Amino acid sequence: MAAQASSGRTKPVYLTYNTLRSVNSPEDAQAGRKRYCGVAPANSFFDLDTDENVRSYLSRDENGDRRKSTKVNVAIRETLAEHREDFPLLNSGIVIVAREAKIDDTSKPPRVALYEPSIINGAQTQGVLVDFFSEREEDANYPSVNFELIVTDDEELIASISIARNYQNEVTNLSIYGRQGRFDELEEEMKKQDSSIQLKKRETDFGEEFLDTEKLVQVLTAMTPTEIRLPSAEKRKIKTPETIYRVYAYRHRSRCLTDFAEVMDKPEDWPEAYRFFLDVAVDAWKLYGRFKGEQTFSRLVCVKGETVSGKKYVDPDGVPDGIVFPMLSSMSRFAHHQHRGRWSLKIPSKFPWQTFFQASITQETTTAGNNPQTMGKKADCYIALHGSIDMYFAMSA
Repeated sequence: MAAQASSGRTKPVYLTYNTLRSVNSPEDAQAGRKRYCGVAPANSFFDLDTDENVRSYLSRDENGDRRKSTKVNVAIRETLAEHREDFPLLNSGIVIVAREAKIDDTSKPPRVALYEPSIINGAQTQGVLVDFFSEREEDANYPSVNFELIVTDDEELIASISIARNYQNEVTNLSIYGRQGRFDELEEEMKKQDSSIQLKKRETDFGEEFLDTEKLVQVLTAMTPTEIRLPSAEKRKIKTPETIYRVYAYRHRSRCLTDFAEVMDKPEDWPEAYRFFLDVAVDAWKLYGRFKGEQTFSRLVCVKGETVSGKKYVDPDGVPDGIVFPMLSSMSRFAHHQHRGRWSLKIPSKFPWQTFFQASITQETTTAGNNPQTMGKKADCYIALHGSIDMYFAMSA
């Protein structure tokens, strides 16, 4: 593959790749610049500078100290933890500019020598990747990352590209729905039980005082009893385990949010879902928090925690969502429809939690093959845990 060669510039930075293709436009050729698109393992980007980027890594301050992660960074980290195999599809990738490039596709693995390179879009992706894998030194399962390489020595153009690529930010549904007041009633109802609750309604609501609204809506969707109608499930005329047991709640955050918005807009069309969301939100969020930090799961390798004197203590958010969501789905069996159309979550005080947790561990280690991401997406795991609740009811009758 032809490429621009070096001509006395500073020492190159080498980037190994899986694939790299020229995507020059007629305008590129006329201007004497080159463009490539490729795919490379995540660690190939760890040593690249971000000097030309108008936005630095937002989870580190100017001294390199960690600060509160942005919504974007949390989403990238969640993809790495929960859906790593989908990373190149769920992440837009990295844009690199270099003054010159020399491609060597005969080396093993193939690599490109970049002269005076800088990431101009994707600093958040690079930063999260570096932090994520530095915290897990034993983890070398680097996902693939899409990248675009622009080769030009036009300094003014480089600055313009950096500004343009970082300016085109999507306004998320969270901010749109928050501005439209769709979360206000939910927050008001939750405050009746806990006055300190503040729902996140904008992308810029970063503080720890804000409850993750999108995650809450996913949790509520997962826990919605099978007999309650939800918009996206009803639009699929053929019912499947994916819709019956709300398996989709684990992966499809936007679908859950869209459903929630429709339910809140038209409560007369979805009365049971409307009341369920408002009535059960606080208890559902507490249950999610309990499962995320449940000590019983400490023996699982995928669970985060601190080891002290040979004992692993599970972090408050240590249990992966892939394990938690099938459990939440099965807990929907304890949602009760009360008088005046109200819903409540009533789990018996003598419910055998340890037996239930062991059943969940079995699903993760056997049915899901020790992969929590598989468990979160596999309907069989949901069906099995619903079956364990069926057995509980049968034995309690």
